[in-house]
Amino acid sequence: MQHPPDTLHARKQRKARATIVSAAFQLFAERGFDKVTVAQIAERAEVGRTTFFRYFGDKQQVLFADHGAEVDRMCARVREAGSGAEGPGKDLGAAVDLLREAAVSARRHSAPSPARSVVLARLLRESVDLRSRYLLTHERRAERLATALVEIGTAEDVAVLAGHAAMACELTALRLAESPEAFPGRLEEAHTLLRSLGDPAV
Repeated sequence: MQHPPDTLHARKQRKARATIVSAAFQLFAERGFDKVTVAQIAERAEVGRTTFFRYFGDKQQVLFADHGAEVDRMCARVREAGSGAEGPGKDLGAAVDLLREAAVSARRHSAPSPARSVVLARLLRESVDLRSRYLLTHERRAERLATALVEIGTAEDVAVLAGHAAMACELTALRLAESPEAFPGRLEEAHTLLRSLGDPAV
């Protein structure tokens, strides 16, 4: 897989995007989601509205920005694991395990900050609309993960099921984690329970 060169322009774009996300989460933490406007986010980030909309379509996209970056890393890890090796084929357990490893690897290299995770969890509890948007982002992430699995030789039906199963494990971990630091352990527990479905001894 070809990656774009790390040019000065690309680094400036990443910095501007990160600044907008950081400013937005500061405001969300202070005022809640509904009381924050795009204009206020742009002002806090010291950018214009035009710059904001160059990176994000609305403030909901800012809220879930970390998740988009994370699924990029997960897909890259899946493709890397499948490079020069036989894919999971029809083995659902192997496909789910690969996605679990990809999730752990992605968070190890660039996990959302605990502070942002706390803010996001609070906002999701407070807003039905945000929960709906969050579920939609998970649907899209599952589709992207399934595509990556198919690219490395996974059967399409197995890839689709594995992608949705991985997202179900993540939702379970998010719901049960007592703190952001507890999320990795809860994610592992969810995957263990999922694997037990195919183990008659459990």
